Amino acid sequence: MSTLLSVDPVSRIEGHMSVETAVEGGRVSKVRIAGNMYRGMERLLFNRHPVDSARIAQRICGVCHEVHGISSVMALEQIFKVTPPANGQVLRDMILGLHIVTDHLLHFYNLCSPDYIDYAAAAGYSGRDANLKNISDWISSSGTMFVINKTPGDYIRDKEVARRFALHYFEALKIRAEAASGLALIGGKVPFIHALLPGGITTEITTDTLMKYYHVLTKTADFVNNSFIPDVMVLAERYPEYFRIGEAYNTFYAHTSLKSKKGWLFNSGVIVDGQKQPFDYKKVKELLNSSFYNPDGSPNESAKGAYSWIKAPRYNGFPLETGPLARMAVNNDQGFRQFLARFGQSSIRSSVMGRLLARAYESRLLCNYLFERSEEFVIGKSTINHVDLQANVTGEGIGFSLAARGALVHHIKAYNGKVTDYRMIVPSTWNFGPTAGGKHGVAEKSILGTPVRFGGESGSIEVGRVIRSYDPCTACSVH
Repeated sequence: MSTLLSVDPVSRIEGHMSVETAVEGGRVSKVRIAGNMYRGMERLLFNRHPVDSARIAQRICGVCHEVHGISSVMALEQIFKVTPPANGQVLRDMILGLHIVTDHLLHFYNLCSPDYIDYAAAAGYSGRDANLKNISDWISSSGTMFVINKTPGDYIRDKEVARRFALHYFEALKIRAEAASGLALIGGKVPFIHALLPGGITTEITTDTLMKYYHVLTKTADFVNNSFIPDVMVLAERYPEYFRIGEAYNTFYAHTSLKSKKGWLFNSGVIVDGQKQPFDYKKVKELLNSSFYNPDGSPNESAKGAYSWIKAPRYNGFPLETGPLARMAVNNDQGFRQFLARFGQSSIRSSVMGRLLARAYESRLLCNYLFERSEEFVIGKSTINHVDLQANVTGEGIGFSLAARGALVHHIKAYNGKVTDYRMIVPSTWNFGPTAGGKHGVAEKSILGTPVRFGGESGSIEVGRVIRSYDPCTACSVH
């Protein structure tokens, strides 16, 4: 006889998601993941001027806003038949890369780490570190639910480790705030940057601007190297079983992204059945069998057989995992393979711990890239090739870009100055799409077979760890 567990909503993620599981013999035997709201961002853009999407598309998410703006503008540039000057490309990459790193920090410390660390163990500190004393007192008195009402489980309760993570939990928030100031210097404001337009970036960049950006990048990189990576390694050493938990199909997908004078940082490709192949956009279809939509894409809350507002993308029929781990797999990154080898892993495979390690490793990769890329900016040179933003353009553009959570597509069709079709295929749609075409969604597949030892009506701790290893952004996926 199976035990049914339902969690609605799943906490410490972006957006509204529910998970239903059946547990038999101590393992998950059935699972359904649902996105529980409809936002209609694509339909909101219909009949607007295409340039409006550069602003509106960023509102799809309160966490990963800039990435949508950049992908949308890349599509617009094909419609306007314009290419940014070299300086505009550099600034765009400086925004995109630093934003992704801070997104990874937010995920690991503020959303994911409470799954592994018992922060209550950090209370009772009486030493001389004033910051740690303040945090310790806050833990004792705040009444924060994930600290005082934690579901029993196999958490790390070593006081020194818990205090180190507690310090970094709050330091990560400060680093993210400072990095946002660096992004605002280039983008005009954060969140929802205004300097981003088809053809480049409008901001006037001075030596002082670059120095301030360099300062926040240095602080971010120091935190990544001295805190983030060592902390993720602590989890990898403490929880080796999570290299075997959370395995999906081992099918991966990534886009070509972030180019410097040395070449592309990430290459494009798809891995199916262990074989890498070129990515072909024509092979992507969004199935609607289990989603609340009519065949024409209009919403239908009574659609027969539907249980999620997330669509189900398939690549030639296959569900694909996307994200930092997919980027490492598609690029066959040798540095990441060596990183995995420290923990006895001989190959890049889908797993909870593989995703956490890939996110930390990628953060260091991105910081190193940004140091080099920012030096390619030439003071005094143009940052934008201007176009007539009020032109009644007709055409089609596809922005193949990336977000912290994986490969990102914005596809725009326009006629006589009006958007006639707008399609977004975002990372969490790939990872959290429902069962369709006879195949579970990626995250659903990775939860099947998960051992359940801890948790009750509030949900399995182990299932929560699998879900959060993807860093779900349901707000984006129910666009």
